[in-house]
Amino acid sequence: MQVTLYKTPNCQACRATARMFDKKGIVYDTINLDQHPELLEQFKSIGHTQSPIVVAGNKSWSGFRMGRIEALANDIFKPQG
Repeated sequence: MQVTLYKTPNCQACRATARMFDKKGIVYDTINLDQHPELLEQFKSIGHTQSPIVVAGNKSWSGFRMGRIEALANDIFKPQG
């Protein structure tokens, strides 16, 4: 599953999300929203108004969400079959 962390500089919630992804073994790409203002406007238009914004497969959320991170890790690492 493709996971992308959209962050802003000096964002504590962004750093906390990245740390939890690392701790849970979630592989992700990082994109700095300051370098892509068009993405920021796109996310705002669908209701994501705080950083970070996480897009994982067809799901997304904004802000530090421990429950969603845990659910994502469970989805990624659940046994197949």
